[in-house]
Amino acid sequence: MEPVNPELIEKIAALASELPEQQRRQLLDLTAAWKPDIRRAPRETYTELLNFKSDNGSHYGHARDISSSGVFIVTPGQFKRGERIQLILTFISAPNPVRLSGEVVRKTAEGIGVQFDAGSSSRVAELDSIISKHALILHQK
Repeated sequence: MEPVNPELIEKIAALASELPEQQRRQLLDLTAAWKPDIRRAPRETYTELLNFKSDNGSHYGHARDISSSGVFIVTPGQFKRGERIQLILTFISAPNPVRLSGEVVRKTAEGIGVQFDAGSSSRVAELDSIISKHALILHQK
């Protein structure tokens, strides 16, 4: 899909502010998919079952992809943008689980996009290294 002109997206977002809350959110979710991918870090496939916690209790799901800045979790749970998430990730390329926290920045019918909290640069570099090794192992299989 080709990216849509950013000015057009801004006009639609302005019109969305006049809609009822539910329709406004639906329209903004739809137009979010029209924007070019501006992720800071490349995504890698990461399909692990997850138990995680949020402000509203314990949840389950499975990761679909991951980067050093975030993860997409396929989950049936109901979440709000800005909701805090705590999770523990395991990788075949790392001896110890990685504890992370973040917030829901994207919500779809399928699941949620979680952006990890900005940690020290060494933490991001460590996670980036783990994900790279994980991807190499998976691509060898």
